[in-house]
Amino acid sequence: MKSPYALLALLVVAAAPLAAQGGGGGGMGGGRGMGGGINVEQLTTLYSLTPAQAAKATELKKTYDASTAGVQAWITKMRESGDMAAMREAPGAADSMKKLTTAREAFNAEFKKLLTGAQVTTFDSVQAARAARMQRPAGGL
Repeated sequence: MKSPYALLALLVVAAAPLAAQGGGGGGMGGGRGMGGGINVEQLTTLYSLTPAQAAKATELKKTYDASTAGVQAWITKMRESGDMAAMREAPGAADSMKKLTTAREAFNAEFKKLLTGAQVTTFDSVQAARAARMQRPAGGL
């Protein structure tokens, strides 16, 4: 029963940008300290990536990290202050979160191109589950 736990871990990782915004996250700290929300080791395990796929995913993560470094530093600073409300209300917060979302979508699109057959099916299932979870009303189960 390793797969449901791996799926849960990926959902938490994928929700990190929304958790920072207060719109998701949940268990395991809402993705805090997970290097921008993408963990190649977890992706490797969940999708049974080959070494070549894992190497390409690592390169994609480097691109993601570079494109979001400023926003990630800002989020880290706000988390350390403990004032998440101030982060959501700060000038440019919406633009920052949009930048993270756009970067994540680009990562996902490129990552999916690396996958084959059953891996794509798993990826689509994970994304559908994540989307359904994000649609759940606040305070829901």
